[in-house]
Amino acid sequence: MHIPGLTNLQPLGSGGFATVYRAHQVQLGRDVAVKIDNRVLADERDRRRFLREAHAAARLSGHPNVVGVHDANITPQGMPYIVMELCTGGSLHDVLDKNGPLPAEQVRHLGVQLADALAAAHAEGVLHRDIKPGNILVDRYGTAKLADFGLAALVDAAGDSTATRDALSPSYAPPEAFAMAAPTAAGDVYSLAATLYDLLAGKPPRPVPWPIESFDHLGEVLRSPVPPVPGVPVEFHHTLVRALHPDVNARTPSAARLRDELRGAVPVAPPPPPPVAPPQISQPQIRQADPSVRTAKKRWPVVVAAIVAVVAIGAGAFWLFPKNETTATGNPGSSTGSTTKKAADDDLLPPRLKKCDTGLCIAEETCYYGINTFGGQASTARKVGSCAEEHAWEAYSGGWLSGGIPKVDSDTLAASPEVASTCTKAALTANTRPNVDTSTWQFTAIAFTEGDRNYFHCLGSPEEGGWLFTSAFGR
Repeated sequence: MHIPGLTNLQPLGSGGFATVYRAHQVQLGRDVAVKIDNRVLADERDRRRFLREAHAAARLSGHPNVVGVHDANITPQGMPYIVMELCTGGSLHDVLDKNGPLPAEQVRHLGVQLADALAAAHAEGVLHRDIKPGNILVDRYGTAKLADFGLAALVDAAGDSTATRDALSPSYAPPEAFAMAAPTAAGDVYSLAATLYDLLAGKPPRPVPWPIESFDHLGEVLRSPVPPVPGVPVEFHHTLVRALHPDVNARTPSAARLRDELRGAVPVAPPPPPPVAPPQISQPQIRQADPSVRTAKKRWPVVVAAIVAVVAIGAGAFWLFPKNETTATGNPGSSTGSTTKKAADDDLLPPRLKKCDTGLCIAEETCYYGINTFGGQASTARKVGSCAEEHAWEAYSGGWLSGGIPKVDSDTLAASPEVASTCTKAALTANTRPNVDTSTWQFTAIAFTEGDRNYFHCLGSPEEGGWLFTSAFGR
């Protein structure tokens, strides 16, 4: 393997998707680490996405607890690589193997540093998506540093933006990741808290047996109480338990808040109890991954099958859908009320829509995280509180559905005759704010329930993907 500017590549280790080499950077006369991904990025959009993520990661290099990124590119064979700071102290995974659990005060101090690094990343719009002891490296001065920023885009290269296909590290992944929800900052907070707990206890807070027996069993594991670790102060325990809450809405809201709680700068209240068990779900299909196995010299690769995700039933899927955004189920074309009631409701407008020259357009900024697609179910999307938060899709138009919500993916819904006449490229362009270019945006549609009627929003997003932090539509 030839990487420009590097010589004497020596393998340091390999996993399911990449190999890490030690190499010599000739120009500066120093040793570096280079991570070469095994996947080939043949699509130009995926290449741009990877390089954009790598550039964002490089901006974090000044933080003392983030592994520095020196360079990133793509080999002639199409394999992406990142040239990084060489950390000779191994990982916290190795430290646990060698020394066992760490003292509470040392873990608390590490937590403050790593949460601060994570807060800095989130402020730059960068998610990690795979925090675990093996991805926290120790440099030659003994400083712990988050590694592998910049690789987030690679896990989506094999599929489209309507589904999350992360390579799970099961015992550190947030519960919503098992349902293929879009990755968020809250998921990173969960994974960091799980990592800190592992450093205290020598095992994750909720060890996930893999492969999982059933969705019901997985739900029980992910809702199980987090046992206290002997010798750990109760305030520290409460801080971790709150950050490990399976319900995103009850979880510590940000990495900055977790940092401040660990530092003792803000009071810590006892965390709320986990949600009750959802109703039984029969024969779920769950994507599979190997749990990380702790050995000093051998690492099991994470194995992922990009299968259809878990089927969720209504409010029972507590980590998927807020109450007022749960996609309704129903038979396509079925009536949602009598003809008389429908006529009386004709003048009502669907939520967040107003009349305009193109029919109906978005009345106020309405943005969504990534779209979740489930086998045999209607696609769903989770609305963000503000379009200033990271999001992947923005509503620009919409309308009522004449019947139930079809159990189809978002693109199939958008192509249906009832929706296709509204969710058009022309409507997207007409509803775009002045001085905003959406000419290359893609579009799709998601359906929701309002009272006893169903409606849809037309959603747009840049074709190259990535996170947005403003809105191109609405006031």
